[in-house]
Amino acid sequence: MLPRILKNGAIILGENLVADGFDEKPFRIVSHFHADHITELSKSIKKSIGIIATPATLEVLNLDYNIPPRKSFSLNYSISTHFEDEVLTLERAEHVFGSCQVLVKGKDGVTIGYTGDFKNPVKGTPVLKSDILIIESTYGSEKFRRTFKADVDDLFYGYVNDALTRGPVIVYSYHGKAQEAMLLLREMGIIAPFITEGKFTKITEIAKKYGYNIEGVFDISSSEGKEAVKSGWYVEFRHYNDFKKRTENGTNFVLSGWEFGSAVRKVDHNSYVVSFSDHADFDDLLYYVDNSPASMIIVDGGRKGHAMELAKAIRSRLGRKAIYMP
Repeated sequence: MLPRILKNGAIILGENLVADGFDEKPFRIVSHFHADHITELSKSIKKSIGIIATPATLEVLNLDYNIPPRKSFSLNYSISTHFEDEVLTLERAEHVFGSCQVLVKGKDGVTIGYTGDFKNPVKGTPVLKSDILIIESTYGSEKFRRTFKADVDDLFYGYVNDALTRGPVIVYSYHGKAQEAMLLLREMGIIAPFITEGKFTKITEIAKKYGYNIEGVFDISSSEGKEAVKSGWYVEFRHYNDFKKRTENGTNFVLSGWEFGSAVRKVDHNSYVVSFSDHADFDDLLYYVDNSPASMIIVDGGRKGHAMELAKAIRSRLGRKAIYMP
């Protein structure tokens, strides 16, 4: 069976399985908890037999959705499970915690791989061994290259460490990416208290439960959080969309995947954009495909991205058979 990508972003992976969008299939796979991969999830919960994801992803989804236990299918990485005549395996993807790639073997023996969103191919995201590969295309245009990506982590740490000598730091980021940033800063030596609020606190607790070693995180309403804010020495994490409401209090860092000019760019006297992305850039996408054994590449055009350009580059640069859908 040739997989299909529908206009609503749903990826048809077999007779019984659909990923990251709604379709009248018995089972829906969720590759990770970001908004463009959980569209119409309520409809899927109502009409499907089950929602399939990693344990961490299911737990985050249940912060906003009531997935009945009888419809929750929690699968760990690299464990193959039969769904009727099809065999499903979720594999690790370096994106946000709980993210997965999807591998489906049909009753005809053909294997279909779907990357979902990822970065750091081979080293951080294993390349699926499939006959057909469906790959994301967020940064699928040649203009989206980060020649400096090896330097981002060190520079981000250095800027934050320096800013903490002058006062509080506020980091603006999306859910999932914020926890990646917390883990990075802790591993590199930042010991200042981390301050969170609301859903950021809940998602951070789930990340810690599933292996993120992030200590010293306090909700802003807690006594520890209030004391840290009072001291003026802390790193606070807020949603990306709040950056436009930033204040003069402290140093602001917004984590953006759409910064390709430099690793860190100053936007005003106390605010910076950091090129901190959870997606593969153009070169990484080609590198993944170049290491894939697939005989057919399908580029996912069901979400915001550059599917047509990536498919063209795969054909012209790698000499591989590639199309894009829808």
